[in-house]
Amino acid sequence: LMEKMTGCHVEWTHPASGAFEEKFNLMITSGNLPDAIVANWRDISGGVDTYVDDEIILELTDMVKEYMPNFWGYLEANPDIKKQIVNDDGEILYIPFIRKDKELNIYQGPQIRVDWLEKLGLDIPKTTDDLYNVLKAFKEKDPNGNGQADEIPMTGIDFDDTTNGIGNLLWAFGTTYDFYVDNGTVKYGPMEPEFAEGLKYITKLYSENLIDTDYLLNDRQKMDSKVLNNRSGFLFAMQPTKYCNSELNDGTKKVLGIPYLIGSNGKKACFNPMYTQSVIGTSIALTTANKNPVGTLKWLDNFYGGKGYEYMNFGEEGVDFAWVDGYPKLSDSILNNPNLDRTSAIGMAIGAFDSAFPALQDWRYYEQTLSPWGSESINTWAKDDVDTKGILPPVSLNDDDNEKVAQIMTQIKSYVSSEYNKILVGQSSIDTWQGVCEQMKKMGIEDMVKIYNNAYKSYQER
Repeated sequence: LMEKMTGCHVEWTHPASGAFEEKFNLMITSGNLPDAIVANWRDISGGVDTYVDDEIILELTDMVKEYMPNFWGYLEANPDIKKQIVNDDGEILYIPFIRKDKELNIYQGPQIRVDWLEKLGLDIPKTTDDLYNVLKAFKEKDPNGNGQADEIPMTGIDFDDTTNGIGNLLWAFGTTYDFYVDNGTVKYGPMEPEFAEGLKYITKLYSENLIDTDYLLNDRQKMDSKVLNNRSGFLFAMQPTKYCNSELNDGTKKVLGIPYLIGSNGKKACFNPMYTQSVIGTSIALTTANKNPVGTLKWLDNFYGGKGYEYMNFGEEGVDFAWVDGYPKLSDSILNNPNLDRTSAIGMAIGAFDSAFPALQDWRYYEQTLSPWGSESINTWAKDDVDTKGILPPVSLNDDDNEKVAQIMTQIKSYVSSEYNKILVGQSSIDTWQGVCEQMKKMGIEDMVKIYNNAYKSYQER
């Protein structure tokens, strides 16, 4: 349909699953370049600027301003999103996938078995103390009703997974396990006193068997199955439409997203970068082999406005959706197709689904694909008064700094992770944490903080 709409024929080359990096490197080293390359240019190894310097891809700023009125107009109207796209020199080097609506960013957060709360006569926890009491009740009062003390009150994947990690409980204490911003200054969470306070709280939960002892061994399948099988009642996760690709609503369970927890400082915070980063990795760069970059950009501009934007988000009018009182209502061929599961039907009709190709994504299609619990959870998180000012934006590092950070932070993160997990499982004491901080200084964490502060300052000046 886009070819018919624009008169532009595109020949696609798709690497086999898992072979992208190999094919990409071979393409770059051989010099046999296509007109454009879809990749994660924002986080590309070596930095996207080096590919311009090496004359592999084109700098696009002036052409974008002149030939992409939909895309450029959107950036001009949304300067915070523009900051996430340009480099520190204000240049545009790729055309990205953009989440247009706040609800599209906020699709993951804390959630709880509301049916367990109702059965035990408990309210939704608002503070970290409330959560402790709720998890203790989950452990002791048999909310799954099988007569056995087999409940795992909280589950998760790893400690420092921003979607599913049990360490996300730290956020209620105003800190996190990575770099963050505090009143305009970048800090490293594990070096701050709030980290030890939060770790002490999490350790208390773990020591009383309120946190899954398999948190380091879990994957998405294992974690989800503990909720599906009535074993676990609290977690950080994606909105609850499906768990393990299974419908969660069986008429007995009820899982909903809840507001972020208030910590001992009387505040609540979220450090999930998805909440503020509307621009994600999927993007397209034009190569120096492109003989008609203007034509390519004109074609791409269709995905950021008008009929092309409509098609990418809702499919073909009259087939995949219809306008109903100004709202793009998806058809049964997508939502209730007897021959295809919903995910496949959406993927075949809607280009913006799963962020596979650069476009401007619209919340109105996505909300129709969710269960009532899923959309209710996202709306809860979107309306929450949680503080997100501490989230570090996608800063850029120069080549030298990038190399230093890659080397030193790999060592520091490995060391810190080992130490806080030892404390958590009782192999070490929270009293040793000051010594951990001193060791991080010896390993170079203060230089890393300086690098990130300089990068953050450059980002703010974009």
